[in-house]
Amino acid sequence: MVRRSSFLVTAAMMTALMGHAGEMPDFSLLDLDDDGLISEDEYVSYSGSAGMASESEAKAKFTKFDLNSNGTVSEEELADALAAWRGRSEHSAVTAAGRPGR
Repeated sequence: MVRRSSFLVTAAMMTALMGHAGEMPDFSLLDLDDDGLISEDEYVSYSGSAGMASESEAKAKFTKFDLNSNGTVSEEELADALAAWRGRSEHSAVTAAGRPGR
């Protein structure tokens, strides 16, 4: 119960911060069982408790994050999906950082 209460407080704070920064929370806040992957249940739980989306909206977003359709989202998948959502590919992010493209 302590972890859930702590999670809810953290989720509320992260939601407020995300509104200002336009960012997703740290991966570890979404990976509730610390297995290195975000399950659909973990994402839906986080999104619902943070007031970010309804259950159906969260499930739809999770599907978009799950790039290899295996039912879980790795930290890399989440970063790739967010970069794509923001309109940046890995290539454009590298060239934008001043490094030559491939």
